[in-house]
Amino acid sequence: MVQGVVRFFTKIDYLLRETFLGLRRGGWMNWAAVSTVAVLLFLFGASLQISWQLENVLGQLGSQLEISVYLDENTVGESMQSRLLLVDGVASARLIPKEDAWQNLMKDLGKTDLTQATQQLGGNPLVDEFKVRAVSSDRVPDIAKRISGLKGINEVWYTNEVVERIGQLRRAVSNSSVAIVAIFTVIAIAVITTTIRLIVLARRREIEVMQLVGATATWIYFPFVLQGVVFGVTGAATAYVMLMLSINLLGDAIVNQPELIKSLTLGLTTDLRMQLLLPAVLVVFGSVIGVLGSLLAVRRFSFNS
Repeated sequence: MVQGVVRFFTKIDYLLRETFLGLRRGGWMNWAAVSTVAVLLFLFGASLQISWQLENVLGQLGSQLEISVYLDENTVGESMQSRLLLVDGVASARLIPKEDAWQNLMKDLGKTDLTQATQQLGGNPLVDEFKVRAVSSDRVPDIAKRISGLKGINEVWYTNEVVERIGQLRRAVSNSSVAIVAIFTVIAIAVITTTIRLIVLARRREIEVMQLVGATATWIYFPFVLQGVVFGVTGAATAYVMLMLSINLLGDAIVNQPELIKSLTLGLTTDLRMQLLLPAVLVVFGSVIGVLGSLLAVRRFSFNS
């Protein structure tokens, strides 16, 4: 038992020493690899932040987008409210009785004598109306379609153009982010691969000696994989610091801006996804890139061993 523990820590000590030695041999190429990964992860993290923030803003906007539901003349509003709330995706349904709608219309038209206006038209020409809010903007078209199929509904109206533009904006941000991140991912992997290959070549004689004494290819080249992980984790930490600094600078820059601009960054620094999920994602993504770059670098050497 004790021998097994000692052997385990001896292996760990060896791997750490070999990893550190390889990093020392990398020289300035280490900084090139870390900088490339940091730039990639900064762009990736920024795209995630924009996407999450846009999702928050659009979610708030989507919940404020109202679907106007006009009932049939003989349909009682109170009886319809419970049915509307059962529709999947409906957040709320606010009844506007036709009497209230008629009073509001007369006020907007500058009419003060409601009785005279009602008599001239032969009664209140309006119907009961509901203002329905969806849980998100994406659900509005589907909800409107479902509501229009209910019995007792005369007409359903919503701002279709706004919903479509919101969807287009979200897709454009996602597509652009994917394209940019994909390009920089390839560049980062290429730089890490080149860096690890140079380190392997610099230690070629040591590797040959290890091969002569019977060391396996996995044992020889695993420290180089760990070096790739170090590049990825260091780049992730650098990118996260850069992102936090950018957020703070942005917060200082919009202090005196209009409320509309401030609302776009509302909750940016307090979002738990920014504080917990983002650094975890950056570390995992950076580690994967480092491992892939290292494996590509040592594959040819290990196969030839």
